[in-house]
Amino acid sequence: MNPLYLALELGAAAFFIIAGWLAFRRGRLPFLELVSAATFGLLLEEGDQLIFETYHYSPDFMLTIDRAPVVIGLTWAVIIAGAMRITDALGVRRRYAPVVDSVLAIMLDLAFDAVAIRMGLWTWRDIGPEMGWFGVPGGNFYAWLFVTFGFSLVTRRLRDAAHGRPGLEWLQLLVPIPAFAILLASIVPFAIVKPLVDSDPGGGLALFALTLAAFVVLGAWAIWGPDRIRPNGAGVAILDLRLTFLTRLAIHLFFLGALIATGIAVREPMLLVVALAMLGVEAPLSVLVHRRTRDWERATDPAGVRANVAGGEPAALP
Repeated sequence: MNPLYLALELGAAAFFIIAGWLAFRRGRLPFLELVSAATFGLLLEEGDQLIFETYHYSPDFMLTIDRAPVVIGLTWAVIIAGAMRITDALGVRRRYAPVVDSVLAIMLDLAFDAVAIRMGLWTWRDIGPEMGWFGVPGGNFYAWLFVTFGFSLVTRRLRDAAHGRPGLEWLQLLVPIPAFAILLASIVPFAIVKPLVDSDPGGGLALFALTLAAFVVLGAWAIWGPDRIRPNGAGVAILDLRLTFLTRLAIHLFFLGALIATGIAVREPMLLVVALAMLGVEAPLSVLVHRRTRDWERATDPAGVRANVAGGEPAALP
């Protein structure tokens, strides 16, 4: 029994159990969304390994479903749910929300994926540590964007459809299927274009960078542009804000600690720079979320309050 894996699996399970308890207290739909996010995480990990066979996980993971460690599915759930909560708290409109969710999720992967492979948590096949982004193929980062995008898009659509029709909430358990289909569809153009512009096994970073730039530009417009709504979502959120930021901080600190303790930071200082940069973004992000939610709480617009409680989209900001 590897103590590192034990700590990782117990820690992730603890966060997920707390998240599940708090989600259940808010209602059936938030709980179903969290469960379906974990199911989606396991489905995509199992499906990716069976279909593409580009990576495999360490045998030291204790609890697995076939090839997918359960802890990975639980971690996917809290990452996606946390991103959705932050986006709602920023007052992002529904039509832009999946894009912002995706950017918030990729911030974490950029900080830890290259560290995780050096810890032996998972291994990319036929890709050396000097290829791609320090051993991580560009296609992985590209896929991360659409993993979050697909789940968020379908979940948010169903959330709106189930408003006033609670019987539809059970359909949330089926969301992993269309979300995975969206991921597969998004990979098609990448798979077609990549061999034409970058044939290296770990390549595709330029395509990822272009895609990320488009997401960031649209996400910035959604967060800071005039087409915003009052921050909402507390009544239907999967996670609350405190647990959301605590979870993100725990992920950052776990891999940052491993980066330093294992000496990776000395051998690959750029990974330390990126990890610290991604961690550094969390503070102003938290301040921005706090400021917007505080301003909303001070507002006296009854229509906005009713819309937030009901789970609908409140009126635009003046």
